[in-house]
Amino acid sequence: MSLVRRALERSPGAVTEARSWNLGAFMAASLDAYSTPSGEHVDQDSAMRHDAVWSCVTAIAQDVAMMPVDVVRYRNGAREDVSPTPQIIGAPSVLVGALDWRYQIVESWLLAGNALGRVTATDVSGRYPTRIELLSPSQCSPDGLNPGHVMVDGKSEALWPVGPIWHVPAYTMPGSWWGLSPIEYHRAKIGAGLAAGRFGEDFFGKGGHPSAILAPETDPGPEGAKAMKASFLRAAKGREPAVLPQSITYTPIQISPDDSQFIDAMRYSVEQVCRIYREDPADHGASAGTGGSITYANRSDADLARFKRRQFWVTKMQDALTAFLPAPQVVKLNTSSALMMTPRERHELHKLRLDSRTTTVNEVREIEDESPFGPEYDEPGIPVEGSHAEPDPSNDDPGDDMNGAAA
Repeated sequence: MSLVRRALERSPGAVTEARSWNLGAFMAASLDAYSTPSGEHVDQDSAMRHDAVWSCVTAIAQDVAMMPVDVVRYRNGAREDVSPTPQIIGAPSVLVGALDWRYQIVESWLLAGNALGRVTATDVSGRYPTRIELLSPSQCSPDGLNPGHVMVDGKSEALWPVGPIWHVPAYTMPGSWWGLSPIEYHRAKIGAGLAAGRFGEDFFGKGGHPSAILAPETDPGPEGAKAMKASFLRAAKGREPAVLPQSITYTPIQISPDDSQFIDAMRYSVEQVCRIYREDPADHGASAGTGGSITYANRSDADLARFKRRQFWVTKMQDALTAFLPAPQVVKLNTSSALMMTPRERHELHKLRLDSRTTTVNEVREIEDESPFGPEYDEPGIPVEGSHAEPDPSNDDPGDDMNGAAA
């Protein structure tokens, strides 16, 4: 039972007043919902000002969105490419491109736990969307009084296919169709990181801490102090040694260990955010000495480990896009294309697949963006030398040779 419904049951009033209470008094009573013990206001927008949140969210969303999207069907166990590409895959929006559209879906999952959009066009049957304009999750909330409905800018609308609102959650709890927001559940930790960053900015930017003190034996007066400071700054700015008379003492001001603890707090906050999104802290600027990072033998191993962590989001995206298409069409994200391999590693893999007859020479050349050979190279493996060559003259009719010699 929702918080709204429990509150309504405690107080008299007609059901017709329920929705206005939901949008008015309930939201007004929840204005402090985004506050944290650190004093920072944390919502989906402010959380992105945390550099680790920005780094994790953009890295995951970019990796998934940039994977090539293949639409295929399977007939008698054989895979066939679907051509032309369905509009919902190639041009799902009139406002943004397909890559940005997919990026926004993953970003919504990672920040709000829900991706939502308005279906603006369908196929002739009306069963399958051909265009969906994505909505900001901040515009939407579940309608506690009508299951299967979403409040969009204060108006209750039904979910697709009953209504126009398309919705796919990320993480869900049993018995709930609305996704859990990682930002909401970890607001306090993210707020602590934002507070540490703000303290650092204030400390260096407007904390009133000079970098050093020049102390002459006698008071030089306001004008003399300005001239002394300007002369010292000119020498320091040029990275040249500063020559001071014995009557002036130079004392640099060091940051005390207590004041510098915010640096450790910021580093710890990065590690916390990486745990939320299951990212390797070393990929997002955390010190390797913290014990939270793993060293891989080569770049390919590191990429493989990273994309294994993306598998949940890849599967979510494939399932969401497949739901737009009639069976037996399915969507596959090409994860192999995203692995960064050296030329030697790539060609060793091609050779292994050719030797095992699981690919063709022309398929390899297509991957390498090279023009194909003849049709004989469309068969699995490497063609046996001479199997597709010109006929052996020794097998020709002897009479032809004699006729040729006589001629």
